[in-house]
Amino acid sequence: MKRLILTALLALACLSASATGQIHDKVIIDGETWEMPSSPLLSLDAREYEAFQELLGERNFVSTANYRGYVATWHVGRKGLYLDKVEVMQSNGKMKEIRMKELMTILKKHKHKGMIRAEWITGLVKIGKGAGPVDPDNPHAPSFADNWTLQLKKGRVKNM
Repeated sequence: MKRLILTALLALACLSASATGQIHDKVIIDGETWEMPSSPLLSLDAREYEAFQELLGERNFVSTANYRGYVATWHVGRKGLYLDKVEVMQSNGKMKEIRMKELMTILKKHKHKGMIRAEWITGLVKIGKGAGPVDPDNPHAPSFADNWTLQLKKGRVKNM
């Protein structure tokens, strides 16, 4: 009987559980800040991603709103998607910026005119801004008032 009650309570708890929306990477286009639900840094090759994780250091604090533990800021310029900065969440709730010099050390093969271009990304990257209507079929999916898709080929923007 206890097992039946425990199973029923667990089932109810699972039904009422909800996921926390994630903090998105940012992308600047013509001075406007958009949100990027995908994180290009997650798509680095295994060796680069491991070096990136080491650079981030031990993260003794992870928010349910940011399981990655960092937020990257990008910009579209010179027909490419470029990394501007990476900030790591700290236990005091503040963000610590990783120096660009350190990022360039591990991502040197993507260095282009003094910047890091996301050359490891080919495909469609969805971005958005503003709060949009929640999809009742997928209430935890990002919802934006304005949506845009960047088509990238080796980090170069092919259409906007």
